[in-house]
Amino acid sequence: MVSPDTESTRGAGNAGPPRLADGAESPGGVPSAGSAAPATVTGPPGEPAGPAAPAGVVGPAGEAAGPTDPAALGDGGVSGGPGGPGEPGDPKDAGEGERPGQGGGGGSLWSNQDFLRLWTGQTLSQFGSQISYLVIPLIAIVTLGASSTEMGILGALLRLPMLGFLLFGVYIDRMRKRPVLIWSDLGRAAVLALVPLMYVMDSLTLGVLYVVVFLLSLLSVLFQVAYRSYFPLLVPLHQLGEGNGKLQLSESLAQTAGPGVGSALLKVVAAPLLIMIDVLTYLFSAIAIMLIRKREDAPVPDEETAGSVHRAIWAGFKWIMDQPMIRPLAIASGLYSFFVMGAMQSIYVLFLLRGGPNLPPEWVGIVMATGGVGAILGATMSVRTMRGIGIGPTLLWSTVVGNCALLLIPFASGPVWLAAGMLGLSQFVVWASNQVFFVSNMTLVQSITPPHLQARVIGTIYSLGLIPAPLGALGAGLLGETLGLRTAILFAVVAGAILPILLLVFSPIPKVKEIPGT
Repeated sequence: MVSPDTESTRGAGNAGPPRLADGAESPGGVPSAGSAAPATVTGPPGEPAGPAAPAGVVGPAGEAAGPTDPAALGDGGVSGGPGGPGEPGDPKDAGEGERPGQGGGGGSLWSNQDFLRLWTGQTLSQFGSQISYLVIPLIAIVTLGASSTEMGILGALLRLPMLGFLLFGVYIDRMRKRPVLIWSDLGRAAVLALVPLMYVMDSLTLGVLYVVVFLLSLLSVLFQVAYRSYFPLLVPLHQLGEGNGKLQLSESLAQTAGPGVGSALLKVVAAPLLIMIDVLTYLFSAIAIMLIRKREDAPVPDEETAGSVHRAIWAGFKWIMDQPMIRPLAIASGLYSFFVMGAMQSIYVLFLLRGGPNLPPEWVGIVMATGGVGAILGATMSVRTMRGIGIGPTLLWSTVVGNCALLLIPFASGPVWLAAGMLGLSQFVVWASNQVFFVSNMTLVQSITPPHLQARVIGTIYSLGLIPAPLGALGAGLLGETLGLRTAILFAVVAGAILPILLLVFSPIPKVKEIPGT
């Protein structure tokens, strides 16, 4: 549906907010990482968790390389060098505890039944979410007649719950994560079902949509933090890269098929009724997670931060700021969040329909589908890219390529086929770059973060990358009505694309070839 994967929270220059659905994006915005993921250039806001290329530490940007040597990693890993105590990123620097998935063992992920259950549930859930990415902004604009300012408000409400990433990370580190995932899925199904129900009762209003989007985003933030910190418990450390790649490939396939199916169904089914597809996939995801058999031990209490929320939050923030590979990505993601995930995404669909390209509604889904094709390509080449050029160059160049492709958006004009072609090309390149960034980035974070800090680190990264988004969304709505939608999009894209690139270029990231401490 709409996203905080950001399935995206979800980078340095292209992350997307975690999707609302599993990581949603902004309604009327551009859907990306995390996986939240990734955000897209056209759908509403996850982790996700976004629209453009890699930009965040958890989401693409914008929602990392594998840990050991290529032989052990197989198709899903990246080579990493041996790291001694005290090296940047060594879990021993941040506290005691085994690294994620350490108790796993060998074997193929195809024989890991618990991973397959999680993967299957998320694959279907993301398919439903992509239909909602298309439908939510269309309901607001076409069915309810939302203005530029009202779309800005909707985008702000969608992102406002992302302020809870910090707090949720603290509490999720203190509890079992599987029950959180199940209840979040069930809650999102119930909340989203209100849209078709109120539509059938002829009671659907913008006010109702505001409430639904806010609650959906809130539950998605909760799900995203628990999901990203639960996944390493099911997969051995040396298979994290492969696992992340498979999850992102499923999301990419959903991004390709979902909008196309949604566009076709819009011709025969009212937009609010299509939301039921997403409701059913949330229910399926909840059942799939219920069937996971691996025992999840109760978290070991952190004596240093027990009883103090602010100390617990500070521990996660300090860990991130002490990591030379993650700190610049987190700062860059804040810039990208304000200008792209917030400002551009909140008025993106409105721009396509009324701001210059003036695309027919059914063309919006076609443009989004091109992004899905690019995402499939990016997900399949992500591990090979990390192994071929190294983790640092992968993070940098996926950001450069994806962010530069954003610059096509404000200049899309002319006949419908030409404008749609420029927007589709932008979507294709942005999503391909986004997937490469997200897989490497997420694997990096999960590999070097100590187990007792996983949820806090994930939550803090998302917060740094997403908190600026609501301010950007409100500002874009006002700027769009004052100077015009094309001018507002141009300003947001130029600032959001160039600043993160400059920050990464002048950081240590381009010179780092292996994951520190692995």
